[in-house]
Amino acid sequence: MWNGASGYWDALQHDLVINFPRKDTTDDDTQKRFDLIQYLARDPNTDLFRMFSVQHHQRGRDPRWEERYVKSTRNGPVNISWNENNTVTFRNQRFWYFQHDMSNGSLSDNVTSINPIIATIAYTLRTERVILKVIVDMILRTYHTNMFLKANVSSWLFDGVGDPILDLVGHIPHLPYTIPFDRFGWFYKRNGSIDADGLFVTNTGAADFSELGKLERWQHSNRTVYRDQCGELKGTTGELWALEHEQPEIQIFAADLCTHMSLAYSGPVVKQGLPGVEFAANDSLFDNGYKYPNMACYCDEVRDENCMAAGALNVSACKYGAPAFVTRPHFLGMDPYYPSKIEGLKPTENHNFKMAIEPVTGMPLAISAQLQANALVRHIPGISLNNQLPDADMLVPMFWFREDITVDEHYANFAAMALGVRYWFPYGCYFFITLGLCLIVTGVYRIRKYTLMRLKEADISASQKFLSHGDKKHDFALQLKENTL
Repeated sequence: MWNGASGYWDALQHDLVINFPRKDTTDDDTQKRFDLIQYLARDPNTDLFRMFSVQHHQRGRDPRWEERYVKSTRNGPVNISWNENNTVTFRNQRFWYFQHDMSNGSLSDNVTSINPIIATIAYTLRTERVILKVIVDMILRTYHTNMFLKANVSSWLFDGVGDPILDLVGHIPHLPYTIPFDRFGWFYKRNGSIDADGLFVTNTGAADFSELGKLERWQHSNRTVYRDQCGELKGTTGELWALEHEQPEIQIFAADLCTHMSLAYSGPVVKQGLPGVEFAANDSLFDNGYKYPNMACYCDEVRDENCMAAGALNVSACKYGAPAFVTRPHFLGMDPYYPSKIEGLKPTENHNFKMAIEPVTGMPLAISAQLQANALVRHIPGISLNNQLPDADMLVPMFWFREDITVDEHYANFAAMALGVRYWFPYGCYFFITLGLCLIVTGVYRIRKYTLMRLKEADISASQKFLSHGDKKHDFALQLKENTL
């Protein structure tokens, strides 16, 4: 089903927040901390997920955000192979850990949310004949009395939630999707896995530095599940950048979305004393072709009700057919149709996806990576178990994560030193060239002065000798004359 959502960057300190729903709680602001440390970062990062409460669903009221939990990760590239065509092949490995000393909650806390298995089955069968859907509904009701699922935090996040429906589905042949899981969990079977994110091939920039970090292939292909240009591999995985002067936007490839996200240039910034350029998501992100025609390929060629409103990306083809849709937190920037049905949403610019990069070294300076996972729950005629929400067409937030990252002092100092060398090197060259010219001029002047002085001394000496010789001849002539007389 749906598993995981977040990317990671080198040499950075992380602060990631995960928020998800609680039914059995009386404090909406309770925070649970889970600590993860990323290999490449070498420093702790904290992931806070906020999940969505469904207790209001069951009372016929609009749902609202309830509870937050925090988790974190270690990750890094493994199975690295350097190729002769200036590319490098690698996989990404992640680890999740829970630290009791940083937590004010427990993994045993219970959370109630939409049952994603029932929602997925209903969504998959939405276009089938009613008789088939009625039969499936009867089968589902032998195992479930409603569409809600209650489990502890550990099961939702790491251990997975068991469901007899998954066992049953696993024995049904010729399904449109092969579900490789026997349990459901956001990070189930991803702890330590080197296969979850897939196989990456990126450009080293050895032949053309402007290609540094560019994703060449993913999962042995240069295309993803989307049609036309939306299925092209673009951007980097986030660790390496070769920015052009006044670059208008950047692309970050997200394996969990099977596509890239474009962030537009938003202005200069200063982080840890280092000047950088910031890129941020705007209304083109997840637009689906409403304002930006080049984004229409994220919907089918024949646009129908399955083409989501602007601001939400349909990732069901990337998530084994589940009705999974990705937005920015609190439906930031989304068409108001779905947000108007949710109570407690407070979207602000603080929920936006941003990234600051040092343009010379290409090093990320700060990242605020935020996305929200949602389930599309529509009433499906014939599957009454799925039709228990008060509204017949809802995009239900399941959880959102925030990963706040800033470069640490060590790498900031390293970058400052590298930039200082780059900045002062030409001036140093100019100084030594000028100094050399001055020495040459001074040397030539001194040599010429010395030569002229020696010539002058030689002239004086010659003159003195000449005059001295003339005087002697005059004295000799006088004496000779006297002797004659």
